Amino acid sequence: MRRIHTGREGAVLELQVMDHDAVVSRLHSAGIPFAATETAGSLEDVADAFARLGAGPAVLKAGGLLHKTESGGVVVDLADAAGAVAAARAILDRAGEAALPFVLQQQVTGMEMLVGARRDPQLGAALVVGLGGVATEVHQDIVTGVAPVTRQQARALLQRLRTWPLLQGYRGEVGRDVAALVDVLVAVSTLVTEDPEIVELDLNPVMVGPDGHGAVAVDARMIRGGSPAGGDRPHPDLDRMLRPDHVAVVGVSDDEHKVGARLFRYLDAHGYPGRLDPVHPSGGTVRGYERATSLSNVEGSPDLVCITVPSRFVLEVAHEAVEKKVGGVIVHSSDFAEVGPEGRAVQDELVAVLSEAGIPLAGPNNMGVVAPHRNLTASISGGLESDLVPGGVALLTSSGALGSCVATRLMDAGVGLSYWVHAGNEADLVIADYLQWLAGDDATTSVGLLLEDIKDGPRVIQAGQRMAQAGKPMFAYNMVRSDKGREAALSHTGAMVGSFAVREAVVHAAGMVSVPSLRVLEDALLLSSAGPPPAGSRLAAVTFSGGACSIIADEAQTSGVELPELSDVTREAIRPHVPSYAAVRNPLDCSYQMLTRPDALERVVEHLSARDEFDAILLQFTTNADPYAAAIAHEVVALRDQLDLPLYVSRYGGAQLAPEALGVYRDAGVHVLDAPDRATLAIAAVMAGRRAVLAAQP
Repeated sequence: MRRIHTGREGAVLELQVMDHDAVVSRLHSAGIPFAATETAGSLEDVADAFARLGAGPAVLKAGGLLHKTESGGVVVDLADAAGAVAAARAILDRAGEAALPFVLQQQVTGMEMLVGARRDPQLGAALVVGLGGVATEVHQDIVTGVAPVTRQQARALLQRLRTWPLLQGYRGEVGRDVAALVDVLVAVSTLVTEDPEIVELDLNPVMVGPDGHGAVAVDARMIRGGSPAGGDRPHPDLDRMLRPDHVAVVGVSDDEHKVGARLFRYLDAHGYPGRLDPVHPSGGTVRGYERATSLSNVEGSPDLVCITVPSRFVLEVAHEAVEKKVGGVIVHSSDFAEVGPEGRAVQDELVAVLSEAGIPLAGPNNMGVVAPHRNLTASISGGLESDLVPGGVALLTSSGALGSCVATRLMDAGVGLSYWVHAGNEADLVIADYLQWLAGDDATTSVGLLLEDIKDGPRVIQAGQRMAQAGKPMFAYNMVRSDKGREAALSHTGAMVGSFAVREAVVHAAGMVSVPSLRVLEDALLLSSAGPPPAGSRLAAVTFSGGACSIIADEAQTSGVELPELSDVTREAIRPHVPSYAAVRNPLDCSYQMLTRPDALERVVEHLSARDEFDAILLQFTTNADPYAAAIAHEVVALRDQLDLPLYVSRYGGAQLAPEALGVYRDAGVHVLDAPDRATLAIAAVMAGRRAVLAAQP
């Protein structure tokens, strides 16, 4: 047993690299097959170890070396004890005593795979599976999941591998024992779930035999120690904080350009209906409200306290909040963990003061919380200079500025918000807490997430699953994908960001749809707010451009959208309504001529929707112009109201050509996308959201 030291966020953890025999024993007790093995502590012990192993062929390994193959520490096809001793002597000559102990193992053949697990203090236990042996680094065909997994989920991980066709059997090759490999994955998942002291487990390779011949690990490494992620921490009660009847703002000066005064102005101007108390040492009045000289002097116990004073005064206000037994605190002030160790120390003290009293803390370095349907604007975002639009979309964001961008763009498009929450530094309340609360919020029907970091993976998964079970789709843009991105996030939010692959695995395990860009996040929320999602993944695409057909087909192939061929009946029904030279297929290019024939387009759409061949229809227009574009827009709006499946509209061309048509769509609440790839990805996200919700149902 060897000890190593590591740490995260300044903490030092003592980790133990487990001895080979202890690892094998632990694997056997977990039901994970391991090749018959004997250990030799010295050159003199090799012959006896070979004899205990039994007949060859056998493999000799330098058990003390981490990278055995590269160091010449593996010798195969050993038929007798003499050969094993000679091989061991050669390894000692090359590597010295560091090669000890020697491991003699029954030689097993099969397809080499890697199965492993790694525990992250924030994200939980990640599972990895991929092509193993020396091919692991060359091919980098590895996928990541989160423990625990079911057999179905384990198989789904394997199906994401480029190697999957080889496991199934390819071009006459015998298929591998996928069921046995799934057993190994599930057993590893169970092992690391039940034993939170396992920090890392690496089985490489796992030899997967032909179908019915099993899967056997032949090399293993285990590291124990550390601390489990904080998945058992209870979710706090946020009712008073997010549905406040009484808000106090500390730091409301006479200068409306300053943060506190601006926040208070937003609350007042947007008509917050509850009690408002401004606080500032100067006293007097502001905007017609009596201004308390301290939080202690505010009458009653505020449900929400917004703190905007400089960071050096925040702790003093926090102590006053404890005395007042407030419902929750948002610290908008900066200069905490995001600026370095000194700021982190103050932030930790702030958390300790409030958590001991059971008061939830949002932030610090927090833009705030907005609930349009309650006229609650406890935020310093400049986006509040415009009117609020209440609705069913909730936004949870790691980035305050980008969250404001998405929120204001959605509301400008007529999409209403239930909540718009910036998480700030997540010193206390984390994304999972808000997500858990929103699952029970009747006003929220879908959620968009902008994630720079995930503070507590297990609780995010738990909260996300509750949200999905409630029938509320979630769309997440998982930022910070590169090393440079991690550096930027650290300076921005004080976040110590985990591996992108693991964060993606958490997102998927939580039932969220991971979207590839801000644009797709916005579009998915636009479409999901417009009505019920498609019942399935079958899309009929009608275009007026051959190139658009190609783009839609390309994006559909990689995004999970199906483009079924038209049935013979539907094809023949459509043919009279399109030009004679049009190829009646899916996607359907009606050609530019159809842009002047609203009646023909109506017939095409009616026939596409008549026989339960599709779950949604996309109309992808190009540079159509008024008055024809307006005539078609009126027809499309009427069709949309009549159909039993979603009808999506996209138009790629200058808006100046069809202002009347775009006005028709806008007045009818039809969200018009633009490029065919954008439209396809947005529809793919909404379809995936529906699948995730269905998969979460008990």
